Amino acid sequence: MTTGPGVGSTDPRGTAPEKTPADFSSAAPAEAADAPTDLTSPTSTADPTGPARTWSLQREWSRAFIFMLLALVLGAIVTIVGVRAVVHQMETTAGRLQLESGKVAQVAAAVDDHEQLGHQLLADAPVNRQAFMLQQKDISDKFDKAAEVLADPEDSGIQSALLGARQDWQAALAARGLWGDQVLELDGNHVAETPAFAAASKGVRDQLAGIQRSSLATLDRGLVDTGDLEQLLLIARTGLLILAVGATLYFRRRMVKDLMRPVNSLRRGVHKLQAGDYSHRIDIARRDELGELATAFNGMAAALQDSHRTLTHRATHDTLTGLANRAALTERLAASFETGSDLRTRHEGLLFIDIDDFKDVNDSFGHEGGDDLLIQLAARLRASVRSHDMVARLGGDEFAVVVLDNDDGSPATGPVAERIYETLSEPFLIGDHPLTVSVSMGVAQRSAETADAAELLRQADSAMYAAKLGGKARYEVYNAEGNQPKRHVHPVRSKQGSDTAGW
Repeated sequence: MTTGPGVGSTDPRGTAPEKTPADFSSAAPAEAADAPTDLTSPTSTADPTGPARTWSLQREWSRAFIFMLLALVLGAIVTIVGVRAVVHQMETTAGRLQLESGKVAQVAAAVDDHEQLGHQLLADAPVNRQAFMLQQKDISDKFDKAAEVLADPEDSGIQSALLGARQDWQAALAARGLWGDQVLELDGNHVAETPAFAAASKGVRDQLAGIQRSSLATLDRGLVDTGDLEQLLLIARTGLLILAVGATLYFRRRMVKDLMRPVNSLRRGVHKLQAGDYSHRIDIARRDELGELATAFNGMAAALQDSHRTLTHRATHDTLTGLANRAALTERLAASFETGSDLRTRHEGLLFIDIDDFKDVNDSFGHEGGDDLLIQLAARLRASVRSHDMVARLGGDEFAVVVLDNDDGSPATGPVAERIYETLSEPFLIGDHPLTVSVSMGVAQRSAETADAAELLRQADSAMYAAKLGGKARYEVYNAEGNQPKRHVHPVRSKQGSDTAGW
């Protein structure tokens, strides 16, 4: 191989950066049809500053909050006036208070009956003690139901009094051995304790009577004539409700349209950028602070897209010729060997090309002349292959072509190689000097036995070395039968049309 230290390229073989599969997702197999592009000019014309602001969210929402404050003041005034409506509320609660009084009366009657049986037990009279315990449970349930009726989050005094009465009643029974299972163990005459027990029970009944009086007194103080006031408050409250509902719907719509949608659009845009979609742009519907933010986002996205395109192109393309580089070629071949790849259903071949005596070109025309030759040769290679084949520069004066098989499954490497030689038979023009250049080419055809991309590259490289050793200006096909590789020499067809290729 004749790469030599005088090669005009600035990226010798093996120095191309290694990239991950995601870095080459944009590299199409039809690389041969792509010419080098100008990466210095941005693709987006988005103005990062954008048009001047024509509206202000701060001013708009300041007005909205002023309106809401006025609505709150109006509501406060109506609420102050509506305090008198509590009278109407008290009328509606009269039935509930009566129910409370009735529940308390039931508890008091049950406590009184239970007390009588307790006196009999203390006097060691024959009493059904199981019935006595069941009566206690029934009174406890009555206390619970009365507590539920008396439950008032605004005034817990009555409920607290009821709880105190229940605790005193239970304590009086427990102190004399009359509570729960104590009754079963009570033995003997305890008449001496009846006066104290009677006094304690009387205290409980007095507490219950006080609760009844408190409920009825509250009811009596609260009842007033509210007929006219009810109608007035109904009209005022209805109007305020309509105003509040209308304002709420209006500002909700404004918030969704002018705040939430733009913010969600920005959020989706950020997620798309994070996912690698640098072409995403945000629609600018308003000229306010969010509009300026969207404009800035679009400018940033355009800059990222240009930077990503430039970096991707530099990572996957040769800077001199614009062809795919070694890393892109390796990635392309490796992808075709992956499980599930569409290219696994179609075999392909690889052409490994090396310019003969390229050092002499550098010695005669200098590095600039060598670079000029490489650029012209790259253009001819692109013109010689099909749209779905891939041309790559491996470094120095080495090139490679990935050739997909024909649709009928027949190899296409031979016809493509012949076209390349026919194209290169025309002299190149280096400055004002015509120059005829020959190449040595190795051909490796992928088969079911080809293990991976590295093996296909080794086969093509080996065949190219054989072409060099066989006299240059020719191509050889690598073939393996069993474990013994065989190389078939195919001399180059001359420009006059002599066909000795043997294809």
